[in-house]
Amino acid sequence: MKILHLIPALETGGVETGTIDLALSLKRSGQTVVVISNGGRLVEDLENNNILHIKLPVHKKSPLALLLTMRVASLIKTQRIDIVHASSRVPAWIGFLACKLTGTPFVTSCHGFYSRHLFSYVMGWGKLVMVISKSVEKRMAEDFKVPKEKIRLVYRGVDLTKYQYCPDKYDREKDYFTIINIGRLTPIKGQYEFMKAMKHVINKTERIEIWIVGGLQTGKARYLDMLKDLAKELGIEKHVKFLGARSDIPDLLKKADCLVLSTEVPEGFGRTVIEAGAIGTAVCASEVGGIKEIIDNGVSGLLFPPGDETGMSEAVLRMLDDVELRKRCARNLRKKVEQFFTLEKMAKATLSVYKEAVK
Repeated sequence: MKILHLIPALETGGVETGTIDLALSLKRSGQTVVVISNGGRLVEDLENNNILHIKLPVHKKSPLALLLTMRVASLIKTQRIDIVHASSRVPAWIGFLACKLTGTPFVTSCHGFYSRHLFSYVMGWGKLVMVISKSVEKRMAEDFKVPKEKIRLVYRGVDLTKYQYCPDKYDREKDYFTIINIGRLTPIKGQYEFMKAMKHVINKTERIEIWIVGGLQTGKARYLDMLKDLAKELGIEKHVKFLGARSDIPDLLKKADCLVLSTEVPEGFGRTVIEAGAIGTAVCASEVGGIKEIIDNGVSGLLFPPGDETGMSEAVLRMLDDVELRKRCARNLRKKVEQFFTLEKMAKATLSVYKEAVK
């Protein structure tokens, strides 16, 4: 089968990383994958594995982007594409129209809680509509009126060869604890509230190092300055390291004692949670969206209300103070990842959707 995947860009982020992982896995299973995006640093991963990437400005949120429809339709014909898969709204509009012109099956992946705007409805117009969690499924069915018989639940998956389990990571005494927060630097990811919560943690124990990992979202440059100013204002700047966008996430998670996911708004899924779980790193996370489908509170991690600085700090302190809790949560989360959230399961389920759609 020859698959065309449309995605805005390939810089950083869970959707982008998942696209790369899926493309490589599908290639290993004997499929041919072509990816169209506006490019980015992750393109190298495709090219190093002989996967064709075509750079087109499919990321621009403008009606003018629809002018690319004929170009994509031509590529569908020349590349003899069997199915088109779109993972974002602008590429979905382009792909939907191009598939109408060529008669090619079209499917979508819904990764978030889209605003109820005409622009978003295209995500439900695939012949089949993949959703990454039950929370997103509920949103698409109730708010976008996607027929339930068209929806297919395909959880995100992590490559266990890259995120290798460290079952003994909490067996060694440490002089300090490392807390990591991973996500694009944008207010909705809650880094500002995370910093305030960490002030409460540091008030209890100074043996804390905080890593904030993530690149700046377009138009949010001032946000990084705000976070640095806040660290100084709180008097915790010596504890905080801003690491920027990183490609060594598995190594960072291996070294960290606890991942804190501080998102303010519902996450469609929460990829960093399963990445931490694969490695065996304990997780404290906002109790929102798809995260609740990954973390069983008190069993495979600790949850707190979004934006609740006190709840966040209490969860982190509880996790750091109780090594047996850390071990148990990390072990249980790893088991859950193995059961539901592996790359192999995601690729197999996605390929099954493709085969169903081309019938």
